[in-house]
Amino acid sequence: MNFLKRTVTAIVFSSIMLFCMLKGAAWFIGLFALCTILTTIEYTGLANKYKQADTSRLWATIAAFTFYAAIVGLAIGQGGPALFLPFIFTLIVIMIRELYFRKPSPISDWTHTMFPVLYIALPYALTSMLAFTGTGADSGYSPVIPITLFVFLWCNDVGAYCTGCTIGKHKLFERISPKKTWEGSIGGAVFTMLAAYLLHKFLPDWYSFQPAWVWVGMALTVVLFGTWGDLIESLMKREMGIKDSGKILPGHGGMLDRFDSALLAIPATVVYLSLVGFYAG
Repeated sequence: MNFLKRTVTAIVFSSIMLFCMLKGAAWFIGLFALCTILTTIEYTGLANKYKQADTSRLWATIAAFTFYAAIVGLAIGQGGPALFLPFIFTLIVIMIRELYFRKPSPISDWTHTMFPVLYIALPYALTSMLAFTGTGADSGYSPVIPITLFVFLWCNDVGAYCTGCTIGKHKLFERISPKKTWEGSIGGAVFTMLAAYLLHKFLPDWYSFQPAWVWVGMALTVVLFGTWGDLIESLMKREMGIKDSGKILPGHGGMLDRFDSALLAIPATVVYLSLVGFYAG
């Protein structure tokens, strides 16, 4: 029953994401803005339960959203450094407000309030650097790379799960994630790189503008850093003593559970594409 629930949720969730990314620039920006808000709210809720921190959900969300909006604005070529002024003002407010509330651990509050900017808002915002050419919203928008990145993540999940369940024996990182195996990770990587090659071969309208090795290298980057992203979130949950980050997605848990791999794979993909001489932003 849980497997069926997970499968249905994954199909619905993936379909919504693909619809928004294919629909156009405004839908794309709105999708990841909503993800930024929901994931930040989820994280701050966890932080407030962890060691009784007193993080402001409101100001953490404002900080994450204004940072997201500034990066997106730069990516679509709609402004300059002034785009960061709302975020800077929010940062000042977050620092000053601790002077007046007499909370027991202001450093902890500052840390948990600002951590979502780095861990959540930045990766979501960088999706725009993968999707826009910087020449204006609709005219410079292409969903090819963001969709490909998430397809690679999904392929890795399926490949790793099937391989791990079938022949998995050697633990990958037992201290943090006891169920993950080396066999599963290698199987996921092979499956994802094969998918990259097949996409290049059979969908030339989308992928022929770069050689096959670029897409295969991107697949390997997504697999490697996506796995680390998954382990990082597992480490965080283990430290907090929780199984799932939330309940918004039946069978999967919360937003952090669903996007854990992407939160590290997205920045890594931006760096990879820059290093190979191709950058979509």
